[in-house]
Amino acid sequence: MIKGEFELPDRLVTARSNTLFTKSAHRWYIKLRQAHGHQSWTLWKTQIIIKWANDAWRFKVETSFESAKFNADKDKSLPWFCQQKDRLKALYPDMSDFIIHRKILRQYGADLEHAVKSKTTEQSSAEDIINILEEVITRTKIGSSRVNLKTRFNTPWKDSVDKNPKENSNNKYKSADTVRMCHIC
Repeated sequence: MIKGEFELPDRLVTARSNTLFTKSAHRWYIKLRQAHGHQSWTLWKTQIIIKWANDAWRFKVETSFESAKFNADKDKSLPWFCQQKDRLKALYPDMSDFIIHRKILRQYGADLEHAVKSKTTEQSSAEDIINILEEVITRTKIGSSRVNLKTRFNTPWKDSVDKNPKENSNNKYKSADTVRMCHIC
């Protein structure tokens, strides 16, 4: 990624590797560098893939992608979208941007996904999708948590005097001591 995007020579990319790795990965890098000496970036790239791109890593990344659901109240749209895109790019490097964007949009929930899909095209970039996403969230509040109206309005009407139901059944609405309370307002 660093070499391809910035067109840096191998020497600079491999020199940076010493500071990129931490903890056990740093120990692994030092041990491998002592064994092989200073090598090109292609050797290091293949060694990294051999070491960490295994089935357990792939399962962990897939699980974290599938379990991450967007919540407008908790998540900021740009970092969440970029994290999901990085996960998919790591798993499927040859996948087109259009398919990656569609897979990410499925993680937003049906209402928000539909609203963003209806405003984008196949040529839309990640920036376009994020801008549309933020516009939809701020204007419509789709994706934010709502009050559950089913539980809020399912409370029964209660009479303040219900001590003897047989006595009050005939005079329930005529009695002066019965106060009907509204639980909605």
